[in-house]
Amino acid sequence: MSIRNCVLIFGKSLNLAGLGACLKQDESLDVQFLETKDPNIEKCVSELNPEAIIFDLSDPPECLDVALLRNRPGLLLIGVDPSNDEVLILSGKRSRVITSIDLAQVISNQIVKISNKEVD
Repeated sequence: MSIRNCVLIFGKSLNLAGLGACLKQDESLDVQFLETKDPNIEKCVSELNPEAIIFDLSDPPECLDVALLRNRPGLLLIGVDPSNDEVLILSGKRSRVITSIDLAQVISNQIVKISNKEVD
């Protein structure tokens, strides 16, 4: 039996439900839904340990913040806005820097990566 990657969908909008149905077709994914008003959100996220959390950009849950990304460096937060076909992907990927020169290099490299992706 293969390990399935957990994807957590925050919300029950028609668009998120449709996206969830599409993702469930991928047998490598374990797609779970969670109400954004659920009082046990943090506990559920901790128990499910998702690789990605998908949410509606027009109404992002308050619990999806920088602290969550910092505590879970491998997590992807993926905001979707079907009204304008926008997808925002946030990652908790970390880099260690010692000097200002190191920091400048990390920032420069990330900007180059983003610029090159936009050209593709």
